[in-house]
Amino acid sequence: MMMLLSRENLEDILRSRFCKQVVEQGINDAVKFLQRWSYLSSQVTRLHGAALARIHIPDIQYLLAEIAYGECGFGNKDKIHSKLLVNLINQSPFSCSITQGLDKIFVQLFEETVMELSHMSQDEAIGFIVGLEAPAYQILQLLQQALLKVGILEKDIIKSEYFVIHNLVEKEHQESGHEAMEMIMNSGFELSQIHKGGDQAINFLIKMIGDA
Repeated sequence: MMMLLSRENLEDILRSRFCKQVVEQGINDAVKFLQRWSYLSSQVTRLHGAALARIHIPDIQYLLAEIAYGECGFGNKDKIHSKLLVNLINQSPFSCSITQGLDKIFVQLFEETVMELSHMSQDEAIGFIVGLEAPAYQILQLLQQALLKVGILEKDIIKSEYFVIHNLVEKEHQESGHEAMEMIMNSGFELSQIHKGGDQAINFLIKMIGDA
């Protein structure tokens, strides 16, 4: 029986689809996974910016700006999340392979997604950010598995600034996305459109890292 869509279960539905198509399949090539995730980490604030450009409600603008600001190290350029991830990856003997240029097909996919997001409706854009954040903990688990496979010790992964920060802030990011979604709905928008945007985010994540 199809689950009745509600605000409370939307994130679970999106997360479940990601888990089925990515997590349950596992990582085949840790180097490729880390290449793609490192690139996505370095560009993710552009997705937040594209969504922010579609939002008209100041309180929701604040929430999205707060997420992007956190990704950028809360004003400390040495704490930018993508830089912290590279610092961790550099401990691997495969670091040169991981940090080399990404295949153009994935760069093009990212650019097309930014363009699509910049033309979404307000509620679809919020849905996209909700979908992007929904499987955050599952992605962290995949990332940890990949880092182990490329020769980084578990204790060094867990104690790294990247993992310490993400274990602290991912819950806040998800709560911000959920709060924005609730504001959108209270402003008269439809949950189905939020779901549509969330589906597009999950499709994007599946294409980016789902076959690595």
